[in-house]
Amino acid sequence: MPELLNFTSVCNRSSVPVMDQSQLLYILTEVSPASSISGVRMPLNFALVLDRSGSMAGEKLRTLKEAVKQIIAQLSEDDILSIVTFESRTEVLAPAKPGMDRKALLRAVEKIRDGGGTNMAPALKTALELVKTHHDEKRVNRIVLLTDGEATDSVQNSYHAADEAGSAGVPIICLGFGQDWNESFLFELADRSILARPGSQIGMADYIPKPDDVEKIFQEVYQSMQIVANDLAITIRMVQGLEARRVWQVAPLIRELGSGVIEGRAIQIPIGQIDRTGCAVLAEVSLPPRPEGAVRIAQADVTFSTPDHGPQRQSIDLVVDYSAASGFQDQLNSRVMNIVEKVQAFRLQTQALDDARVGDVRSATRKLRQAVTILLAQGETDLANQMEKEADHLESSGDVSNEGKKTIMLTSRKTVRLSE
Repeated sequence: MPELLNFTSVCNRSSVPVMDQSQLLYILTEVSPASSISGVRMPLNFALVLDRSGSMAGEKLRTLKEAVKQIIAQLSEDDILSIVTFESRTEVLAPAKPGMDRKALLRAVEKIRDGGGTNMAPALKTALELVKTHHDEKRVNRIVLLTDGEATDSVQNSYHAADEAGSAGVPIICLGFGQDWNESFLFELADRSILARPGSQIGMADYIPKPDDVEKIFQEVYQSMQIVANDLAITIRMVQGLEARRVWQVAPLIRELGSGVIEGRAIQIPIGQIDRTGCAVLAEVSLPPRPEGAVRIAQADVTFSTPDHGPQRQSIDLVVDYSAASGFQDQLNSRVMNIVEKVQAFRLQTQALDDARVGDVRSATRKLRQAVTILLAQGETDLANQMEKEADHLESSGDVSNEGKKTIMLTSRKTVRLSE
């Protein structure tokens, strides 16, 4: 049987110099579906929870409705979609039921009108009950929340709903529209909805700066629900003497995984579900001094399951050549180093935000400008320009702008798709 996943694990250097001290090495492990499973996704069971408060009037609501219609057009007959709207009150526009009735769903979307406040928690709880009605491990169970403002009801009630969603195995994807929503609140909601599920990925949140961006972000959310494999875990087993220092997930989002994934000489990363775009992790390890010669430093394993093939395992040996010769050890893997630089830019941006919060404007500004240099070198011109603008604003005002916080917290976490 052909391999079901494209699985690679490579070092930033295949050859290192012989020296009497330890040296750093980066290991990039990437996983994406092979053609044999990339076209077969699990059926969906999800709820759209849409803010229709008064602030959504006009262009916001029009573009939102068009984006939802495009999602409906892409659904299959096996998918289940429910639609919940909220303002001062919650309304179920489309209940969850099998059998795709596109015309009925489109009619429901057309009925959405702007209203009053932003009472969020009742809408989240209603959506969760709808998804739970048809919850199935063979389906992709999700809630997609879109809001353009801060909740006018109890924040704790929304957190409680997110906790319940996590316990039920229903991650919440949070989308902030415009400038007036609370990024920390949406991050917390998204993360709470997956923390009760060991091995799950980080909660997904995204930023829709303006109405023109709604369609693009909604398509990204839809793609994130195209799940092709379950229970995916990456393990890197190192030989004696190697030491793991730091580990990041770098696709589809960047996040530092912390010391909890390092267990002795093994790095164990439970990813959970992966979509058609795949995932990737980056490990920073310390190589001990060794004599000249090729040595197997680690074995990378990926385990997973698919509805059609059951549990699977693939493995790769990692070999590094210790060489006393000069020159060729300095050759670097450009793919790995590109990811290392993205991680560095991410760290600088998040550290700058932390520095600004405690009033260290000078340090925050310096780190933002360092991130700009890296982003420009990588061709990330738009994000670099945003960071440069934010550095200027921080330097002159002493604080990060509302837009800047959202850009740093959300946009900076994104990395390249594996196909790139």
